[in-house]
Amino acid sequence: MHHQTNVSYMQVQEFNVNLRGGEISVISKPGVPGWKEIFPATQLLVEQVKIDPDDSILLLGSSQAALAVHLARQLKHGNLVIHDHNYTALEMTRLTLEANRVSSFQILPAVELPAESEHAFSKVIIQIPKGRQIIRRWLVQAYQALKTGGKVFIAGANAAGIQSTIKDAEALFGNGRILGYKKGNRVAEFIKDTKTVSPEWSELPGIAPGTWVSFDIYLNDHPFSVRSLPGVFSYDRLDAGTEMLLQATCITPGDEILDVGCGNGIIGTYAAARDAGLVHMVDNNLLAIASARETLAVNHVRNAKVFTGDLLEPVGSQKYNLILSNPPFHAGFEVNYQITLAMISQSSQSLLPGGRLIIVANRFIRYTDLIRDIFGNVSILKESEKYHVLSGLKSI
Repeated sequence: MHHQTNVSYMQVQEFNVNLRGGEISVISKPGVPGWKEIFPATQLLVEQVKIDPDDSILLLGSSQAALAVHLARQLKHGNLVIHDHNYTALEMTRLTLEANRVSSFQILPAVELPAESEHAFSKVIIQIPKGRQIIRRWLVQAYQALKTGGKVFIAGANAAGIQSTIKDAEALFGNGRILGYKKGNRVAEFIKDTKTVSPEWSELPGIAPGTWVSFDIYLNDHPFSVRSLPGVFSYDRLDAGTEMLLQATCITPGDEILDVGCGNGIIGTYAAARDAGLVHMVDNNLLAIASARETLAVNHVRNAKVFTGDLLEPVGSQKYNLILSNPPFHAGFEVNYQITLAMISQSSQSLLPGGRLIIVANRFIRYTDLIRDIFGNVSILKESEKYHVLSGLKSI
């Protein structure tokens, strides 16, 4: 039963949806937010936003890609640029657009907008993620990307913070208007004018374009500088679980190490400083990828490389003798055991004989059974009231 769950997590699936009378073939998979549903916020955008055939549109937040197809079908002479922080969501969006024979679109995998996109768009559409600071970052990028007189449309659920987002948009753009409500969701419209006063938060590190959240930490009396962005797990401090994981992990010079879900790169950077022979880091969050690369750079680490992708997929057949993870695998407030099971199973296949998987988790999260089922053993290396560090040993 476990292995079937694992297969289903990695398996790409296709299904049809209907948006405003148009049939859309959607290609998606678990790990993409709302991967097989149309959010009410998406429905609101479809109902309320009028697209002109020559619009240039920036879509921030692709969800499961149906909205992107709907927008592209209305653009006869315009262009559509799509960005999301979730690498898998962008890949599924690309596949979905191609499956629906949409050829004129651009996927933007960089977390900063390219210089040529400044003042280039007539409309920006934002499907908000969770996290006020990351939404603020997107609002600033929207303002930067819009032509004067251009419009931004913001949609999302009350539970995701749409009401505070609308207040922030008012501070940045001036007065807007609510276009519609549906099932605890709303959509609002704002117009970019020529005003020059910006709210203080728009200049904060990690929100203002080209800036980073920076902090310094000490691990085993070794100083490290960390660079991070809102939208990355524990983006402004060393997470207590990560610290416990590193305290419990013995790194031997020459170890070949993989950090899964690397976030801002603390684990991989620390491992490289302990004379690991090779450090690979992987994450599905493009903000994390950018942060980890910057953290490696400011610490002058050269024996580490960051890969973008879904769990261990991007490292292929590479084998390691130590795999580390502080898995931030939650779907909203629910623990996503399916993705963790896939990660543990893939780790078992990517370890050399005698190699170890070591993860840290909240004690209420029952990963012990998952590790035991796949590795045939599990050890508790360290625990506190809140966390436990668990290990599985690959049999020789």
